[in-house]
Amino acid sequence: MQTIVYAVILALILAAIMALAYKPVRKYRVVIYVITAIVEAYFILPNALGYELIVDQRAVTSMFTMGIFAEALFAVVAYTGCLPSKWKVTHRLKSIRAELSVMGCIISIGEVLYFAPQFISFFNGELSVGREIATIATIILVVLMIPLMLTSFYCVRANMNPKSWKKLQSTAYLFYFGLWLHIFGLYASLNGGLADLFTGKHGEALICYTVLWGVYFIVRFIKLAIDRHNKVPANDQIIQDDDDLVPAREE
Repeated sequence: MQTIVYAVILALILAAIMALAYKPVRKYRVVIYVITAIVEAYFILPNALGYELIVDQRAVTSMFTMGIFAEALFAVVAYTGCLPSKWKVTHRLKSIRAELSVMGCIISIGEVLYFAPQFISFFNGELSVGREIATIATIILVVLMIPLMLTSFYCVRANMNPKSWKKLQSTAYLFYFGLWLHIFGLYASLNGGLADLFTGKHGEALICYTVLWGVYFIVRFIKLAIDRHNKVPANDQIIQDDDDLVPAREE
């Protein structure tokens, strides 16, 4: 559970720095993606390439090999959509949400590669029920993540119909639920009844993730209801970045 807290704090600090320096972040976003990929590769390839990690702290390695830091980045992206639109901090965070999303996707792809052998066990029917749930959730997440990731690149978004882009981005809600379902499969104690779900070895971590995403969906639903009551245009209710920070689509 401490690793989750550390990951969330690190994600918030990174988001704050990127929001303050959003102009250079947008200018050098490709460099940021490359650095993210290199860092992720460093943590997932020591066994394959035969080198030792300079920092071999479990809390640090778990953030990248188990996708904990990626989920923290996705949480920052998600909760940004719950903030009041008039706040200056909301506009700043919106300006770098695409970059945070792509970074989270890169780390998630690394996690999938790291646990690739588990997919073989899944198709051979060798996994427990919980692991099967987690693996199915992972497959669904990858299917959802690829188009979400690709359309987070401004060069792709700029050449898409805005309505189509926003409709596709709305699948992020299902993606966030899938993130929780993946954790549920890994950490829930499924040998007892409902009361025993959170009593396993990683029960505290499951509670932490359940609160994290449960609160998000509640707050997001309330904000959507308020926006509809105030007759905010439907397009503005969708998860999106500030339009003035996105290249215009060429007709």
